[in-house]
Amino acid sequence: MSRFVACVLMGLMAVSASSVQADQYVVKLDPDLEAKPRDGRVILFFITETGRLWDRREPMNAPFYSSPQPVASIAVEQFGPGDSVIIDDSVFVFPRPLREMDGRARVQAVFDHDETERSHEDGPGNVFSDVLTVELSPEREDRFELTLSNVINGPSLPEERENLKWIELRSELLSEFYGRDVYHRAGVALPPGYDDEERTDVLWPALYVIPGFGGRHEMARQYATTYGSRAAAAIVPLFVTIVLDPESPLGHHGFVDSENHGPRGTALVEEFIPHLESEFRLVSETEARVVTGHSSGGWSSLWLQLNWPEVFGACWSSAPDPIDFSAFQKTNLYEDESMYVMPNGEETPSYRMRTREGKEVIAMTVRQEVLVEYAMHPDGGSGQQWDTWMAMFSPRDPETGYPKRMFDPKTGRINREIVEHWKQFDITRLVRENWEQYGPIVSERVRLVCGARDCYYLNRAVDRFAAMIEEHQEGERRPGYVHMHPWANHNNIVDLMARRWYPEQREYLKRHGLDRSGR
Repeated sequence: MSRFVACVLMGLMAVSASSVQADQYVVKLDPDLEAKPRDGRVILFFITETGRLWDRREPMNAPFYSSPQPVASIAVEQFGPGDSVIIDDSVFVFPRPLREMDGRARVQAVFDHDETERSHEDGPGNVFSDVLTVELSPEREDRFELTLSNVINGPSLPEERENLKWIELRSELLSEFYGRDVYHRAGVALPPGYDDEERTDVLWPALYVIPGFGGRHEMARQYATTYGSRAAAAIVPLFVTIVLDPESPLGHHGFVDSENHGPRGTALVEEFIPHLESEFRLVSETEARVVTGHSSGGWSSLWLQLNWPEVFGACWSSAPDPIDFSAFQKTNLYEDESMYVMPNGEETPSYRMRTREGKEVIAMTVRQEVLVEYAMHPDGGSGQQWDTWMAMFSPRDPETGYPKRMFDPKTGRINREIVEHWKQFDITRLVRENWEQYGPIVSERVRLVCGARDCYYLNRAVDRFAAMIEEHQEGERRPGYVHMHPWANHNNIVDLMARRWYPEQREYLKRHGLDRSGR
């Protein structure tokens, strides 16, 4: 047994009384706060790293992909002003018990009770403490106190500009599913010429942008800034660019209709797109709606294109989340037994980096990533990446109200019954088994790119998708393609492909009579 695995197993075991007493962290909700008692979780975040990069971060900015930091949490009921809770080794702590932590650490607590936002940092009404710097030693018992006194107001948006608008629409379908008001949200960047007095009767094509994990509709500000630059506007294709908000309380919802998220895709195409087309001068035709996205947004854009071909005329997708579940990062969900250990006995990596010298380094394993999420919310409500995939693809657990897990977070053992449910969201499998239906869509409308050095190993699934398409097309050349950039990674693929995508999109607009640039 490796030293790392042994450490994890120790953290998962309940701590019995012993001669070495664990440190205690007393977290108190400021008695001066005007707040009602709430159910939720008190989460304790640590940063044990030092250096300029880490000193600029607060512990509650976790999780950190470059170096997972310690986390612990505890469920609280009707936690109100003046109440306190003790976090010690009686709760699960990752990556090691509190009593074993040694050296300088910065600590911060958050009371996460909001049920409307994914992130503990964004939930309106959530409360957090100031950062406390402590010196830890396994040789003594320490008791630290943190006061939750800073209230989070919730996400905020920049002011609207002449070419930047924020749109919000109550969803009847989603509000009925959740039993509370739920809203569609988007940021809209208007292209040069949209407001010209002599062109007020001109209708425009729409580019629907789906941000990657953690991204939101506020990204529309970047597109508006680009449109405001004369140099950039001369190069980029001109759409009314609509950046959608893919966030839900359980994470990036992917615009899938699911047991945990409700009818997200259906609500988009039946409620929000018609509303946007009534608010802006948009061409209400399939060819005039283009969808694009990166990472989680890349997966979502493919899903929308395949499932609503009558709505979207073309898709440009980059580095999508796993689109072939036989290559879910480094794991074959259909054959492997564990998410944590590969068939060769090595720990399954999740995130890789390259040093300045060009050496590849594993910065985080799947075990580390999942157990950080488990420490934050054992039922699966952390809103982080793996819990997000569970919410997208798994059935709902009637006992907990959260998604059923595809694998055991303590052991990594894969649950075949849940994988069977996930199959319907395996895009490669979907296209392969229904080629007559989906093949023409992929061949004519989808442009898919990924870096061969993708940080999350997403290139492995894209490779399998490409091989499946090539097998069916038998060498035919079509407008659609799958391109693997030989040295790009997850972070730079979009910028590297812009030189290819911009001309392709301009040509697409011209071919369909949608070019409004006058070039």
